[in-house]
Amino acid sequence: MTELWVNLRSGFGNLEPNERTALVALGIFMLMLLCYFTLTSAMSFYSNRLEERNRYVALVARMESTMDTARQNLGGTASTLSGQQILNQVSRTTRQFDIKPTRLQPEGSDGVSVWFDDVAFNDLMRWLDSQSRSGIGVKQMSVDREESAGTVNARVVLSGKSG
Repeated sequence: MTELWVNLRSGFGNLEPNERTALVALGIFMLMLLCYFTLTSAMSFYSNRLEERNRYVALVARMESTMDTARQNLGGTASTLSGQQILNQVSRTTRQFDIKPTRLQPEGSDGVSVWFDDVAFNDLMRWLDSQSRSGIGVKQMSVDREESAGTVNARVVLSGKSG
């Protein structure tokens, strides 16, 4: 490496003064060009990231607006369900989805706890989705995996109140 450096210095020294000036000017120009492209590349990268972040912020704002509209459209339907109505609906819909709760227990005046043993996870999720479509929300949920594939033990607390 030092030998290459020595050869370059001696070759530079052997050049005419005009050639040395031109070579230094060319080197400075190349260095400035490298800096320019490095900076514009970095600025372009961060500008793209900023635009992407702004798109996500706008998306979240639209989603929040949609949620607010959906809540207003639901009105009071979700909050009018009593614990007894939820209990009746749970009993009826679990039979429709062919899943059998191990235990049902009222939770206050507007909720129900439902225990499932050895239930197919996908069936449980489909059933919960149908409950949410009818104005019943999941207040709390605990799921434990079983040894057989796709089956779980679960405890779900459902509530008729939105939010």
